[in-house]
Amino acid sequence: MTGRLLVAQLLDKEHKVRVIVRSTDNLSESVLKNPDITVIEASILDLTDEEMAGHVRNCDAVASCLGHVMDFKGMYGAPRQLCTEATRRMCSAIESNRHSAPTKFILMNTVGVKNPELEESRSWYERGLLTLLRYGLPPHKDNETAAEYLFQDVGKENQYVEWCSVRPDSLINADVSAYDIEESPSTGIFTGRPTSRSNVAHFMTELIENAALWNRWQFRAPVIMNAVDPGETTVGR
Repeated sequence: MTGRLLVAQLLDKEHKVRVIVRSTDNLSESVLKNPDITVIEASILDLTDEEMAGHVRNCDAVASCLGHVMDFKGMYGAPRQLCTEATRRMCSAIESNRHSAPTKFILMNTVGVKNPELEESRSWYERGLLTLLRYGLPPHKDNETAAEYLFQDVGKENQYVEWCSVRPDSLINADVSAYDIEESPSTGIFTGRPTSRSNVAHFMTELIENAALWNRWQFRAPVIMNAVDPGETTVGR
């Protein structure tokens, strides 16, 4: 759902968008008829390396909003490494094109994944529960390894890929509103403020458009939460 919102917001700002979806059933008629969108109907892991490279060629930014369907099959069935493999394949495709300027890669991740470069404190309760999730819930481990791939394999010196791993708190459905961006969770990861999917899409759009904001958050894993004060949005903090 966040991906659809991101596409809609980008089209509203007159960006040219390519989208890879397993099915077009959930895309609105207005989106499908928009002259600025190219829709590729495919499973991203079924694309060949050549096809993937073609789809990301000449793109200024590539965003992944992939997630597991939260039912038994979605959590425990294949592919268990959906987010990690998609991240790896998209970044490898960007590198293979060897553009003269680096391409932005934005990953939608989760606040449950720690930034390995920061000493983010976790309570004993949070550490215990996250350990259970890591070994008992494949999607959580997938989110961790996707972020690890960016930090460890792509790194900060990559000539072709610049990246940002966006960590929303618990996702809810709501319109765009004020939100806060922080380096690390300011409260416990299970007691933080919720994040609307529309706000996540808005922040990702801002990262694509706003060079100063991108310079602030590239190679980092910002946490996004709905603001306590609905009258102010602090996207650049």
